[in-house]
Amino acid sequence: MARISIEYPGNTLFEHELSVRVTDLNFADHLAHDSVISLLHEARAQFFKAHNMSELDVGGKGIIMADIAVNYRSEAYFGDKLNVEIALGDFSSKGCDFFYKVSNKKSGATVAVAKTGIVFMDYTTRKLAPVPDEFLNVARA
Repeated sequence: MARISIEYPGNTLFEHELSVRVTDLNFADHLAHDSVISLLHEARAQFFKAHNMSELDVGGKGIIMADIAVNYRSEAYFGDKLNVEIALGDFSSKGCDFFYKVSNKKSGATVAVAKTGIVFMDYTTRKLAPVPDEFLNVARA
């Protein structure tokens, strides 16, 4: 079976701390795979908020998630504090990849490395749009 391999690029632009909630656990009593995706979404929303943007308004354009990939590296449990680092890369004319590194704050263990491909959309025309300059400025910071 071929495995997806994701390398976090290391040019962290943003960090956000989250706690593992009891509702984030699965039958094995550790962080569930689907909850990891929700935690990534929360961190991405906080990234936009920190830059006075939202997923529906990035220089007047919205975003659409085109794909997602996650490498799960270690377990996390109820009450664990997680640090989510975000980096950007693989830019095209209409989008880019968000890279995430999720780490346990206490142990330092990497819980997951992930990427989400996003494209920008003009919701008034329902068509893909170029990457807004405001977003490019954040990426270059």
